[in-house]
Amino acid sequence: MNTTKLVFDCPLPPWAVAAAALVVLGVVVVFLRRDAGHLRPLVRRGILALVVVAALLLTGIVLSPKIIRTWPDPHKPLCTVLVDGSRSMLLADTYAGRLVERLGTKGDPAAPAGPREVTRRDVARLLLDPGPQGWLATVRESFDVAGWRFAGALDALPLAADTPPFEVNPEGYVTALGEALDEAARGAGGVRPRAIVLLSDGAWNTGRDPSEIARVLGRMNIPIFAVGIGNPSPPRDAAVTALRAPRSALLGDEVLLAAEVATSGMGAARLTVQLASGADVLAEKQVVTLPSGRPVTVSFSFIPDTPGLRSFTVRVPRQEGEQDASNNVARASIEVAERKIRVLLADAEPRWEFRFLRNVFERDPAVQLTVCLLRPGLGPIKGEGYLEALPTQKQQMADYDLVILGDIAREHLPDDFLKELVELVKARGSGLLVIAGRRHNCRGLLGTPLAGILPVAIEGALGDGRGEPFSVELTQDGAGHLVTRLAADPQENDALWSRLPKVRWSASVGGLQRGATALVVHPYRLAGPSKLPLLAVQRVGAGKVMFCGIEETWRWRQEVGDKYHYRFWAQTVRWMVKRQFAEGDPRARLSLDRAECDSGEAVEIEAYCLAPDGFPLENARVWARVEAEDGASQRLALAPAPGGWGIYRATFKPQKPGKYTLRPIVAAYGDEPLASAATLTVLRADLEKKFLAQDMSSLNSIALASRGQYLRIDESDRLPSLLAGSVERRLLTAEYSPCRHWLYYSVLALLLGAAWLIRKRSGLA
Repeated sequence: MNTTKLVFDCPLPPWAVAAAALVVLGVVVVFLRRDAGHLRPLVRRGILALVVVAALLLTGIVLSPKIIRTWPDPHKPLCTVLVDGSRSMLLADTYAGRLVERLGTKGDPAAPAGPREVTRRDVARLLLDPGPQGWLATVRESFDVAGWRFAGALDALPLAADTPPFEVNPEGYVTALGEALDEAARGAGGVRPRAIVLLSDGAWNTGRDPSEIARVLGRMNIPIFAVGIGNPSPPRDAAVTALRAPRSALLGDEVLLAAEVATSGMGAARLTVQLASGADVLAEKQVVTLPSGRPVTVSFSFIPDTPGLRSFTVRVPRQEGEQDASNNVARASIEVAERKIRVLLADAEPRWEFRFLRNVFERDPAVQLTVCLLRPGLGPIKGEGYLEALPTQKQQMADYDLVILGDIAREHLPDDFLKELVELVKARGSGLLVIAGRRHNCRGLLGTPLAGILPVAIEGALGDGRGEPFSVELTQDGAGHLVTRLAADPQENDALWSRLPKVRWSASVGGLQRGATALVVHPYRLAGPSKLPLLAVQRVGAGKVMFCGIEETWRWRQEVGDKYHYRFWAQTVRWMVKRQFAEGDPRARLSLDRAECDSGEAVEIEAYCLAPDGFPLENARVWARVEAEDGASQRLALAPAPGGWGIYRATFKPQKPGKYTLRPIVAAYGDEPLASAATLTVLRADLEKKFLAQDMSSLNSIALASRGQYLRIDESDRLPSLLAGSVERRLLTAEYSPCRHWLYYSVLALLLGAAWLIRKRSGLA
C-alpha cells in the first residue's frame, strides 16, 4: 500500500516552534517598518519580503520537515527449499493412512490401502509436487522459490513442472546438514532467503551441528520449517550391517575382526553379539546400540588353530518383536596358512619359568619347539625335540626364527654359538629373547658379541634384585604395544597390568641401550635417571631382541589359568618374528597398520630401513610411493620415529576408494622404489548406514532454534500459511528532507545577503 506523510525531525512540538517563529517575525517586522519608514515604498517592501522569507526558511531548519513515502517491494521474498539428497533417502519406511492414499493416487490407484513401504525419495517427490494442488504452487504466489539438494555439498534443484523428478545424489555418502543450512542462508543463489523449508530425515554425520547454525539463522530472522521424512518409530529390528576381516592369516596368529551392529525402533538396546565358526561360539560380547540407528563397532580377536579356509559368522540373536531376522548375521572367510614359527628354548635348569614357557609353546599350534636343557652336573635331556648341545654351525642356527636364551652360565655358551646367534639376528632377521634368572648369569654376557645387541646395558648392574613383592608398571610405550596388550581397550589393559599378581625378583641392569624401548619397568627401583627396565625391546639389523628381567610370569596364571600368561607369550613370539614373514627387499620393509580402510581414514605407514652393513639406517631420507588403480601416484615423506633405529613413519589419508600399492624409496639406494610393497584397499566411506530412523528431535531443535516449526509429512499443507504468517512482504521507504539540501542553504544565504546589502545601501546598517 502506497503512503506519503510529512514528519518533523524536531525535539519541540511543531506548533510551539511555529508560534515562536510568528512572534519573532512580528517583532522583526515592527522594528523594520519603523526603521525603514523614510525609505521609498518599493525598497521598504523589498526588504520586508526578504526578511519574511528568510525567517520562514530559518523556521524550516528548526522544524526539519521530512516527506516519507512507503510502498511494497515489487519483488517477492525468497523461500529456499532444501532437500536431503543423501543415500539415506533410498531407505524405505512403512506408512499408513493419508500418506498412503496420496501415494496410491499418484502412483498405482490399485495399490492396497493398508500400510506400505515407501522410500524417502518417493516421499520427497510427493512433497515437491509442482501441481496446482501442492503447497509449492500456493507458496509461489507470495514467494520466489529456489530449490537446492544437499548431501556433502549443495546442488541446484529445479522445481518447475517440466523438470525431472527428484533423485538422490549417487555420491551422497555423507550428510553435511549444518553446512547446507549455512550456505543456503548466506545466499547460495545470490539472494539471501527470508525463510527455509527443509525436507530431511534429520540425520547428519559430518560438519557442524545444524542446531548451532539454526540458532544463528534465528537471530537473522530466517526461520526454518522442517518437514520430517522417514518413520520416527520404525519397526523393531537388529542387524549386523558389516563385518571386516583379513583375507588371510598365519596359523596360530591373532586375527582381528570388526563388526558393525545397529538397531531400529529399539532405542538404546543392549545386544549380545557372538563370533562363531560353524557350530562353535568363539567369543561373545555385550554392546549398547545408539537410538539414532547408527552402527556401533564390535571387535573380536581369536587365534586359529587349524589351517585351511575358515568361515566365521558374527550374529545377533533374534530380538523380541523383530519380524525379520535375516540381517542378524554377517559372514567372512579367512584363508589360514600353516607356517610354523620355529623356536629354540635353551636354559640351564628346569626352573618354573622354563617349565611353564615350554608348556605354552608345546600347546601353541603355530610354534614348532626345540628345547636345549643343559643341566650342568647332570647332563642335557635327550630325546625327540631336544638338543644335547647348543648349535654352533650357521646351517644349524638358520633353522630357527626365534631363540630364547635362559639363565645359562657363560662357560656353557660356546663362542661360536654366540657369534652365529648375533649374525642370525642381524642378517637373517630372527629374534632373540633373553630371560634373566636368579643366578645372574646374564652378567656373564658382558664382553661377548651378545652384549652389543641387548636392549639393556649389562655393565653397571648392581644388587641381587630381591626385595618385597611388587607389581610391574606398564610404560607409555608399553601401553600401545602388541606384546603387552592383554585387553583391546587401553584403560582396561592398564588396569589389568596393575592387577597382575606380584613378582618377587628382578634382574639388575644398567639401563636402556640407545634406541631401545622399555615396555615394563620396576615401580620404584632405578637404573640411572629412569626406572629399572624389566621388559625392553630393540631392533638390531633385520631382527629384534628382547630382554625380560623377571622370571616369574608364571605367577600371572594365579586364579585365571592361562588367560594372560599364554596371551602375553603368544603375542611376544609373534611380534618377535612378524617381519620374517613379510616379503620384499630386506633393505626397506614396508608395513601398514591395516590392510583395509574407509576413504578419508588415516592409515599409518611404517618403513624399516637397513644400511648395507645390516644395521638400522639412521637419518635417511625415506618416502613411500603411493600408486592408485587409475595410475595416479604421489610421494609421502616418512619421518624417523623417535627412539627407534631405522623406523620411519607417515600417515596416509586416501580420499578415493580403490586399491593402492605402496613402495618405499630410500635416498641411500637411489630414487627408484624398492621391491618391498604393501597393498591397501580403500572402501567408500558410506556413513548413510541402514536403520537410520527419522531424527525427529534433531529436526525439532533446528526448527525451534531458528524460530520456525517442525512438521510431519501429513502437515506439509500448512507450509503456505506458516510462511505467509512468518514472513511479511518487505516495504520500501524513501525519505526527502528539503531543509537538508545544499540549495536550501544557498537560497537562505542569498536572501540574507540581499537584505543586508539593501539595508546597507539605504543607510540602515
